[in-house]
Amino acid sequence: MLLCPLCSSDGVKKIKAYTSSGYDIYHCISCDGVFADPMKSHGKDWYEKSEWEYYDFNASSSIRDLGWYEKVFLQDKPNNGKGLLLNIGCGRSDFLKRVEETGYKVLAIDFNKESIEFTKNRLGIKDAYAVDVFDFAKNYNGEKFDVVVFFEVLEHLDEPAGFIMALKSILKPDGYVVMSVPNRERLSPQKEIWDYPPHHLTRWSAKSLGKFLESNGYIVEKLLVSPITADSLVSVLKANFETKYIEDKIKKADARKADKKILISYVFKTLFKLRMAFYRILEIAGSVFIKTRGPGIYALARLKSDLDIPAIGDYIVKRPDR
Repeated sequence: MLLCPLCSSDGVKKIKAYTSSGYDIYHCISCDGVFADPMKSHGKDWYEKSEWEYYDFNASSSIRDLGWYEKVFLQDKPNNGKGLLLNIGCGRSDFLKRVEETGYKVLAIDFNKESIEFTKNRLGIKDAYAVDVFDFAKNYNGEKFDVVVFFEVLEHLDEPAGFIMALKSILKPDGYVVMSVPNRERLSPQKEIWDYPPHHLTRWSAKSLGKFLESNGYIVEKLLVSPITADSLVSVLKANFETKYIEDKIKKADARKADKKILISYVFKTLFKLRMAFYRILEIAGSVFIKTRGPGIYALARLKSDLDIPAIGDYIVKRPDR
């Protein structure tokens, strides 16, 4: 009998519309979770070679812009922006540097050694280690953490329930966990192949993420769905209508040195700017009429204490202020 890896319920139903080579996708009626069977990634080596995970860490352009979830965190500053913070899956933005400047003492872990070298050498975060999170939680005997942050991590894990429970052993009483995951209820997720296993093993809605945290001993204090943006609309249209054509034409025109090609480049760039202006209009409309269909979910939760009143399991999904 197949049990849900998120809540152990046997009330699961196969989703025929979502298939991936060697995997089946199931929906749990009890917790609203969506998961792959088997719940098994291809491991660290596969991720390091994956086109979605490869970065040139030596390139000057390798520091990516902050994600919306990182910006929300810097606004929230859980635990009043102080204390010991663990970042799991530190990646390649300058988020941790900004976190350190806020007042936190930072420790970072990632299974990717290049990510750790980037964090140490480019960001100056010295307490950064290439280690598996389960091994870290099992062997860590230092000061417990006030805040544990893991953005775009949960959907990759073989054992999400074991992971969220393991964090309890390294969190202080009333410590915070802060995370983000892709929103499976976003606009048109079906054609985005990065959201299929073995890359992603679980898919989350705001409802399922809230239930998951509450059932594992956390109080959800904030649950946000990201706004509809022009960039997310571009992504949807690329996947559904192959509008990448215009971007490719611009690049090819720029690569040609002949003067007679300048007009081609100008025309395409002008069309592109007009198209982006149109997307900005759709973005504003989308933020009003499609409130919970942005591409990501952000959650801030506190470790439940014996004094906390049991949660009723209803979650108010909000959008961040624009």
